[in-house]
Amino acid sequence: MPDEFRFLVFSPEESAAALAALAKKTGKALPAGRPVGAEPVGEKVNNGRLLVDTGDGVPSVVPFTSAEVLDALIGFCLDRRIPMPMVSEKTLERLHGRFALRIGQVDSVEHQMRTHAPRSR
Repeated sequence: MPDEFRFLVFSPEESAAALAALAKKTGKALPAGRPVGAEPVGEKVNNGRLLVDTGDGVPSVVPFTSAEVLDALIGFCLDRRIPMPMVSEKTLERLHGRFALRIGQVDSVEHQMRTHAPRSR
């Protein structure tokens, strides 16, 4: 059976909402203001940053690790009931300057059943 992959690409506003929600949940300090955007940092997604409008004309930047961004985006999807398989590989990627979740099965179900099936004696 062929493997299947799906991409969920998030707007800067959706990413900002996801990171702000994660910060609130984990107690990570954010400056007072309104989250206005988020973006991946680097050629490949190693980290991300949240942009917060503090009212002084220059957005404050709050750094996040790639693990935090991945957790935030998965939480965003779960909160909005966006379907996502529980047993799947979920990888953070950068797509056209935006955060993307790549979701998919690395091995087919049949392969998993063959390799994880109890062995007869």
